[in-house]
Amino acid sequence: MKNIFKIFKTIVLVKSLFIFFMILSTEMSMAQKTDPQKEDLVLADTLLAAYGGNPLEAGNQIADIVPKEGSIFDIGFGPSYFGWKDDVYDKIGLKFGVSYQMLYQGATEVFPETDNKALSDWWGFLIKWTLVNKNKKNKGGIVFSMFERKPIGNYQFPSMFGPANVGSITTSIEFTTWDFSIENLYWEQWFGLGKSKLMFRVGNQTAAALIDPFRFKDARKNFTTGPFCYHVTKPDPTFGFGVTAKWMPSNGDGLYISGAVTDMNGDPNSMGFDWSTVSHGQFFYGAEVGFNWIRGKGDYDHVSLLVFYADKRSTRNADVAPNEAGGGFSILGEKQWDRWVGFAKYTYNNAEGGGGLGTFSHQTGTAGIVYNDLFNISGTTGLGFYFMDPLDNIFGDDTGLQTGIEAYWNVLLTRNILVTPGIHLQWNPTLNPETDFVAIPHIKFRVQI
Repeated sequence: MKNIFKIFKTIVLVKSLFIFFMILSTEMSMAQKTDPQKEDLVLADTLLAAYGGNPLEAGNQIADIVPKEGSIFDIGFGPSYFGWKDDVYDKIGLKFGVSYQMLYQGATEVFPETDNKALSDWWGFLIKWTLVNKNKKNKGGIVFSMFERKPIGNYQFPSMFGPANVGSITTSIEFTTWDFSIENLYWEQWFGLGKSKLMFRVGNQTAAALIDPFRFKDARKNFTTGPFCYHVTKPDPTFGFGVTAKWMPSNGDGLYISGAVTDMNGDPNSMGFDWSTVSHGQFFYGAEVGFNWIRGKGDYDHVSLLVFYADKRSTRNADVAPNEAGGGFSILGEKQWDRWVGFAKYTYNNAEGGGGLGTFSHQTGTAGIVYNDLFNISGTTGLGFYFMDPLDNIFGDDTGLQTGIEAYWNVLLTRNILVTPGIHLQWNPTLNPETDFVAIPHIKFRVQI
């Protein structure tokens, strides 16, 4: 208990006030059920309506904030708040969401004289403002978000905890470090084309929000480890200038094609919002073709093939850290049986370093199973297996495979608060040959309104 008290005591005042406001503002209506937003509004701008799609896509993120039935405690923001959000959209076309999330990790084995714990938070807001042709096929608008991602106190941040403390290629990617920064700032335009539609984006963005649509890759509430989430074998950069597009059937059921070209040198941590690096002419290119079989809301199967190539970069210690151009491909399959979802994915890559300075794997494979709404509590329960084959040019040819298992349970504690305990078991951490096995328990906390 003393350790827990010390951890939370280190949270800076502004973040404490942020959480306090979000929780205190909830309406403690134990007997009053929260009606979800009208389906036509929730689904209006999502890539696959409510039937799935990339969980990092802005429309899906905002739609996911709407309270669901099945929380342990039926308290939180009531119908008046979400009704007001509906009214805002009806009047001016604006949708928004605010969230705070925290990740704590521990490890049974670390390098000498390094900490065996990591603690970080990630908070901010996201808006999607339809300015042209609201509720019509040819709608267009701005997506804008600002977030801060920082370690808490003197603790290591999770994205560095793996390589620097544990000796692993990765334990987490998204919980990294940068100041309160612009992440998304792009124009999104839709075009109705008969029974299909085309979406086009230009501006500050990340390719990961469009391509590689694994439905459980949101590290704030599902899997935490890199192979399942922000895929470290794929050398795409973080947030920077880019152009992305997607063609798909009007109802999301069937064949789709998407593509992305984004700046390899975008870096919210050291440069903030800066498009000057586009002049280097160094880009990540991704093209994806996929197919969705939709049976109903939240019930679908998926298969996709992604082909990608990444140039060298000029930022992020380009002359010292791994930095070689290259490409590869990724195959993803998901099959759903009622509440069960099975998945498998394989990625091949020969780029080194990548835009996020974390592409150290030549081959990565994942497979697992996820169960929805365990004990009728809203959330997901996942078990996944992975292997990573380190790049020989970086680590040598005798490193061997890094393998692991991750299990988690995402629980909707109240209408607006999620808690996700889990554990990552890892064998043969690539950067720590003195250790054969390490266990990394974790817990995540998320408030969303």
